[in-house]
Amino acid sequence: MTAAAKSNSRSPSPPAPPVAESPGPRAQGLINVFNNAVKATLDKCSYNSFASCFPTTAQHKGDVLDDLRRQIIDQLNRTWKTNFESIMAQRNVVQSLNSLDQCIEDAKVRKKRAETNANCGPVEAPVPPHTLPPSSIHLAHLMPFLEEQTASMNSQLATIQVSNTELLSTITTQRAEIEALVRGLESVIQDLETSAQMMAQDEVQGLSAEIKALETEMKK
Repeated sequence: MTAAAKSNSRSPSPPAPPVAESPGPRAQGLINVFNNAVKATLDKCSYNSFASCFPTTAQHKGDVLDDLRRQIIDQLNRTWKTNFESIMAQRNVVQSLNSLDQCIEDAKVRKKRAETNANCGPVEAPVPPHTLPPSSIHLAHLMPFLEEQTASMNSQLATIQVSNTELLSTITTQRAEIEALVRGLESVIQDLETSAQMMAQDEVQGLSAEIKALETEMKK
């Protein structure tokens, strides 16, 4: 079986679940790395290190210098975190890392499914997409749309078939009613014809009797 046939024989992948906006494992790990790096950097700015840069101020106004150091550290901490959050939002870092998490989990599920289907045999490696011919790649992208349209057409066809069945049943019922009505009319017509024939015979017999009576009178 060729690579294209193998690709076409596979069932289509289910639609990807929506990407969560809350930080996943990797996104949270990145945030933790940044927070730890900020904390480690700012912890290096101890009072002794800061005072060594301003010995005169530290000697006469040590408490003021320490307050200034704390303000600078707080300002740096807020500025760095604000810039980091802005970059994370602009670059969609959380969503991208969450999507990566989903891809990795999906790969694990596919691998486990392949191992289960192999029944302890060798697992067939998937065909690298870049080795497929353009027609197969085109069909791979087009197949979900075609399947959706096919499902829609099948649903419409099933609805039309049900409607046609109901219409046929209605027509059959109406035809039976019409046939019964025609038979009833034919029976009435036969009765009327029979009655007319009987009435005609009675009239003929009456005329014959009158004619005989007139002949008898004329003979006298």
